[in-house]
Amino acid sequence: MSGMKSKLGMFAMMTAMASMGETGYSERGEYRQLTDEEKAELKAIAEKKRLERLKEKGVNEYFYGANTVYARNQKNADRKARNKGYL
Repeated sequence: MSGMKSKLGMFAMMTAMASMGETGYSERGEYRQLTDEEKAELKAIAEKKRLERLKEKGVNEYFYGANTVYARNQKNADRKARNKGYL
């Protein structure tokens, strides 16, 4: 008897999932293309959040002329600057 109850529940779940399927309209059609200004704004926001996360993790900011390197300590900052050609 217990096997029948579990199959009934599974069948009811699959029926409910099937009823939530195709809604008849395309969700993709509701999105619009972003302008270049909006794309630049989103990139700036993402970069700002990335820098905030780095600073929360204890990463410091080191300056090499007009360039900036983010590293945990001076030794790593020097190595990264050398690899990028800042030194």
